[in-house]
Amino acid sequence: MTTIKLNAEKRIQIGNQFEAFYRNKDSKAKKEWLNAISNFDEHKDKIHNLCHQIVRKHQPQDDVDTIKRMISKYGSNGGDIYNDKCFNFQTPTINDEGEADTKSINIDFGLTRDFACSYYDKELRANGKDPDYSNKWDNGKRNPSYYQAETEIEKYFGYRSESSGSGKENSTIKDDWDNGYKIEVIGSSYCGERQFKVDNETFEILNQFQIMQEKVVDTHKRLYDYIESKMSHIRQALKNYRTFEQAKELADEVGMVLNDTILETGSSMALSIYNPKALASLLADNDEEDNKADIIAQFKKGKLNQAIN
Repeated sequence: MTTIKLNAEKRIQIGNQFEAFYRNKDSKAKKEWLNAISNFDEHKDKIHNLCHQIVRKHQPQDDVDTIKRMISKYGSNGGDIYNDKCFNFQTPTINDEGEADTKSINIDFGLTRDFACSYYDKELRANGKDPDYSNKWDNGKRNPSYYQAETEIEKYFGYRSESSGSGKENSTIKDDWDNGYKIEVIGSSYCGERQFKVDNETFEILNQFQIMQEKVVDTHKRLYDYIESKMSHIRQALKNYRTFEQAKELADEVGMVLNDTILETGSSMALSIYNPKALASLLADNDEEDNKADIIAQFKKGKLNQAIN
């Protein structure tokens, strides 16, 4: 058998194969991310309907229609009507000093950039975009790659005026998403200008939904960290592997198919200091963790379902 020596290009090709392997693996981190998206999808329309009911309780449709007629008759002097996707809710509470106080929360159904990268991860990768750009390079020293990736993401979704990649002439992915959640409200465009009062139970339901939104982003970051924790070891090992056979041995140990057909003929390199079997053991997942947080989350999800159904 001909020994295939590794060079920088071949190491990158092999590294990409390992990264794809761990990205596609049914890991705990991936399951949590997919579950977070599923939970959000399950509740977003129900919570939006709840918000619509709260808004209409405070601002009846008859009042909205009256102001529309006033605007039609008197122009801007007739009042303000705004199609909003962000809503501020307040509920009475008692602070740490035992005094009456108020808690508030903004529920924003708009497509924020971090959420878009997390939610549309697979679609972005299929279109040659990097949804992990912020995790990779947002470390206080943003390099040109950060801004290039950010620009591509913003164009794709339509945060910038150029084509979003959605395939529509006068609409963007962001427009379509945001417009699907807008509710007519009396007032201007500033979300915090309107405070809708709710009881404590409703406030907690809204708070749990906001946590669901945040969890889509948080679990996506944890998936990136999981993959990167593997790849940092693998990249270091590949720097020191001299032949394809050493990389193949590691792939076999972790259960990954690696064929030399991904490589072109080439040359080179350095002495291996990474033993494939030892590294494979280092790369093994340990999913034996305390599931208390999961139990609490499932309890809250059940409570949330019961409250809004």
